[in-house]
Amino acid sequence: MSLNKFITGVADSSSISQVVLSPSASQVLYSRAPRYSPASRTTGVSALWISDLSPGSKSRQLTSGEHNDTSPAWSADESEVYFLSNRHKQDDKPGPSAIYALPLKAGGETYALSSTENKSALSEFWLSPDGRYIAYTAAREPTEEEKRKEKEKDDPIIFGDKKANAQLWLLNIATRQVRRLTLAAKDSWHVITLAWSPDSKEIILLAKVNSSLEFDETTIAMLRLSILPTENDRVEEVCSLPRLDAPLILWPSSDKIAIIQNYIPELVSASTAIYFRSASPQTGKENVWKSYYGEVEDIVGLADVRDGKTIAPAIGYGVETRIDLINSAGETKVLWKPDGDVPTGKYDVRLNKNGDYVLAMVLSSGVRNEPAELWAGSLPTSNLELGSTLKLSEKLSSHHSWAAELPKLAVEVVKYKAKDGTDLEGIVTWLKDKERKALPTVLFPHGGPYHRDTPDFNVESYWTRQVLAFTGYLVLCPQYRGSSGRGNDFARAAHAGMGTRDWTDSHDLLQYAISQGWTDKDKLGLAGWSQGGFLTAWGVSQTKDLFKAAVMGAGVSDWGAMAVESDMPEFEADLGGSWPWSENRVDQKGSPIGHVKGIKTPVLILHGEKDLRVPTAQGIEFHRGLRRASGYPDNHQLIIYPREPHGFKEKKHAEDVMRRLVEHMDAYLK
Repeated sequence: MSLNKFITGVADSSSISQVVLSPSASQVLYSRAPRYSPASRTTGVSALWISDLSPGSKSRQLTSGEHNDTSPAWSADESEVYFLSNRHKQDDKPGPSAIYALPLKAGGETYALSSTENKSALSEFWLSPDGRYIAYTAAREPTEEEKRKEKEKDDPIIFGDKKANAQLWLLNIATRQVRRLTLAAKDSWHVITLAWSPDSKEIILLAKVNSSLEFDETTIAMLRLSILPTENDRVEEVCSLPRLDAPLILWPSSDKIAIIQNYIPELVSASTAIYFRSASPQTGKENVWKSYYGEVEDIVGLADVRDGKTIAPAIGYGVETRIDLINSAGETKVLWKPDGDVPTGKYDVRLNKNGDYVLAMVLSSGVRNEPAELWAGSLPTSNLELGSTLKLSEKLSSHHSWAAELPKLAVEVVKYKAKDGTDLEGIVTWLKDKERKALPTVLFPHGGPYHRDTPDFNVESYWTRQVLAFTGYLVLCPQYRGSSGRGNDFARAAHAGMGTRDWTDSHDLLQYAISQGWTDKDKLGLAGWSQGGFLTAWGVSQTKDLFKAAVMGAGVSDWGAMAVESDMPEFEADLGGSWPWSENRVDQKGSPIGHVKGIKTPVLILHGEKDLRVPTAQGIEFHRGLRRASGYPDNHQLIIYPREPHGFKEKKHAEDVMRRLVEHMDAYLK
């Protein structure tokens, strides 16, 4: 397959998300959306798909895909599907999202459950366990004065404005009546997420003072409220959290709730763990939280089994992932473990009518060159007690058939040691029909830094090691300190550690590959996106001319500026080590912009114009420094993509990034 065909395949690809098993665990719903869109499309589109779980079943499309149909949920009796959609029209344009219902009987017509006249879109909704109510969040409707000002472009942006804060609403499905649930003293706060009590009489939610990401690093309130009219929407403060780690809360049993928090909740750079606590308000100052995982393994996903006692976390251990079961007493069992398989993070677990555990999960496999598809399987509870694990035996979707024409890749997880003796992992990928000997090589560190590469087969992303491997490069993906999957000490290395062990761990994988004879040491490239873009900028600033070509995608060049420009300032200051107004400017030590002198490696800088995470100024600053101070002003190029955020959305831009990445490497390494 030619490069152009591969690029077209990726740009036309779709992604599966929001996997939801039916209450009886006999069917599964999911949403599927194009990964990239034409620039002319102002809103995305997504279709709902459904499948039985009987042997030989295949998924079928449930909604047209002409609208943005997302967030599917089952009615309690499985006769209907609820979902968010913008299919209604307002002024000949798609309206903000509303809740719709689709009867599954033949000829059933979709109808709106919530108002389609609102100007504010619904953010998210949660169906009560008894199926009678839907709780949902939506920002308040604009006042007439606000509408007038918006029309006249009298719209200054005021920091801390609460207009976008989500309020909590309750919909009675049978009567279609809606009422707002107030939060007492926290009524003006932004509702982040919630969980229903198992008896459907109460809600526990997380809220923060403002909807902006910046306020994730302020106190988070956990509130418990009754929906019973006889209790007048009673509101109690259960506890407060020092910061928000994951916008998720589960209420698996009557007396316990579960959340994902950092292993040390107060820290920004840390591993992730599960925390259980009583659903009742905290009394005194006793520690009522109990944590699991996070010391040497990390939580990378969480699902509620909805059996009144059990949740199913996805556990990252190194570059592998397994699914466990854990109850509120802390008793754990392994439900599923990989055999060359890599979960994408989309899964659901339930018990069926026979008492068997049923798992539906999106998997890919780099070992078998299989792209991400939905699989399902079951396991009797008795077999689990005997130590057996579930097998995913039924492949339910086939959305990436085009990838069967691709050349075969070899993927290997290698163990190597850092110079200080730390055991590390790396993923090595190359064309299977090529001998792994003296190959042109690209060091390809991941973003995050609290993230990791896995031995998957990704044909959906414009920025993936497969793009380079298919064109003949040996691609090295180091799991440097600061990554996920190795517990808290490993993750904590990112704190004030930019340009230290993250870079030496990456460089040590390159040296290992050279020592094994896999790599042509005269044909070395370096490329990364986001945190990987920072490591690219840092790598060329430290080595000057070791790499023959480098591509810095949405990367950081100045940690001090990041702390004041990014939409996550505390996070960036934690990584860099200080604020620009700090007396001890640790951030300057790890900023590539201070080391541009002598960089001979040709650097291609790619950045989105509307990037809020790593603002465009980071790429512009590095490019200006290279042109004025590197000594090689003509070696470097800057490309800015209009309208694009941190992760690109538009098809033509995705194609352009892939093409430029390969062409830049080919120009200097082949």
